[in-house]
Order: sequence, then C-alpha cells, then structure tokens
Amino acid sequence: MVDRAGAGLAGPALPPPPIQASSLRWLAIADSGSGDANQRAVADQMVKVQLRRPVDLVLMAGDNIYPDGNLNRVEATFQRPYRALLEAKVPFHAVLGNHDIRTGNGDPQIAYRPFGMKGRWYTLRRGPVEFFMLDTNMNAGWQHQLPWLRRVLAASSAPWKVVVGHHPIYSSGFYGNDPAAIARLTPLFRQHGVQLYINGHEHHYERSRVIDGTTYLQVGGAGAALRAVVPADHSARALSRHSFAELSATATTLQVTGWDDRGQRIDSAVLNR
Repeated sequence: MVDRAGAGLAGPALPPPPIQASSLRWLAIADSGSGDANQRAVADQMVKVQLRRPVDLVLMAGDNIYPDGNLNRVEATFQRPYRALLEAKVPFHAVLGNHDIRTGNGDPQIAYRPFGMKGRWYTLRRGPVEFFMLDTNMNAGWQHQLPWLRRVLAASSAPWKVVVGHHPIYSSGFYGNDPAAIARLTPLFRQHGVQLYINGHEHHYERSRVIDGTTYLQVGGAGAALRAVVPADHSARALSRHSFAELSATATTLQVTGWDDRGQRIDSAVLNR
C-alpha cells in the first residue's frame, strides 16, 4: 500500500481515517395519511422491501394525516400502517403538507417526535446524502426560509443534495408546473447542485427527466385517492398508481425504484453525479 504522505516511505502505518457511512437506503412517500386500505396496501409493500433490503429511514413529503392534520387520527394514519417499520426502529422524517397545517398550523405534528421534524424546515445529513426539508405551504415564511436554504445549500459538502417539499415544481398532474416555485427555487438548485427534489400534493407517481441538473420525483400515491396524469415532455415516467419510491445512494450514484401497492416495479433509474 502506498503511504498517503509520499510514495514508498518507510515507517509505521498511519491510523485509518474515521469510518463514514458510504451508502444510504431510504423510502419516500407522500399524501399517505388516508388511514384506508390503499395506505395499508402501500405500507405492506414498504415492509416487504425493508425485509429484503433494510432501509435507513423513511421520508414523508406531507399530507401525513387527512383530512386536517389532527393527531387524533395518528394511530390510523401512521402508527398502525407503519407498525412493522416502527418496531424495526426505522426513523421517519416528515414535512408539512397543506392538509397538515389545518390544525394548529402544523405545530402538533412538528412536536410529535415519531415524525422526526426538527422544525418547519430543517436539514438531515445521513451518509452521502443531505436532505433539505422544506415547508412549501402558502404561509411558509419564505422571507426567512429562503435565506436559510441558500445558506445551508452553500455550506453542504454532501455528494447528494436532496430537497423535500410537499408541493410540486414540475408536474404532469392536476396542478401542473408551478411558475412561482420554479422562479423561487430552481435558481438555487442550479447554483448549489441539487440533484433531486421529492414532493407530493399530486396524487400519482412521476419522475422527471433531468432538468438543469435536477430530477423531480413525485410520490403522492401513498394513500390518498388517485388522480389522472398525462405525461408531459419533461416526464420520464408518470402513472396514476398507489405507490412509493425506494432510493439508495453511494458517493457516485443514486438509484430510484418505484413500487406499486401490489409489489410490482413501476420505475427504475440511476442518477449520476
């Protein structure tokens, strides 16, 4: 082995560098909190993935509890469907959707520890990925959140920068593209190398083509009633199916796999840095 301080030098070996996690595996869902058979079917398939390939965490991209975000439904919409994952000590990390803020502006959900929220917006670094968890609601306080996002994106050294919010930026679904979100967020994504944006609000599965370096992944089929989707020019894969995404990252590649509520693979792609 070649000494890092100079080729062929003699002497005692240097201590190894600190061990850091070199990979990360996670699941992503949104619009999950229906508490009905559709949510439970998706949750069952999530458990099957976890049993085959253990995951490090689950992301929830908003509308965690229908219809109004009230924690009196948390057993039906979270504890019961994901019991096996919770018992396996898989951590969940959520952002707020538009339904979630109808009770106490979402504050009860922020305070609910199993949702893993460190605030209305926060960062989460795990292995080669840093997640930037946003509040994309209309009352989100962008005058504070946007400077924060600019600062933490600039400071991040993670190989993969993944932004998570409830609302779509590019979409082929009911709401379509959001010009305001495009103007507000995509310049920051380009400047700071955000490779992936994960969202819900649209009740379907969709992965975009790479747009100025960023892939847009919608995972809003995790429980709520589905809506039709017509793939647009920017779509790489789009379909109306109850579903979720399985993602895994190393320092150089990020694999995206979509699964439906029957355990059928509906999407597969590899992103390269």
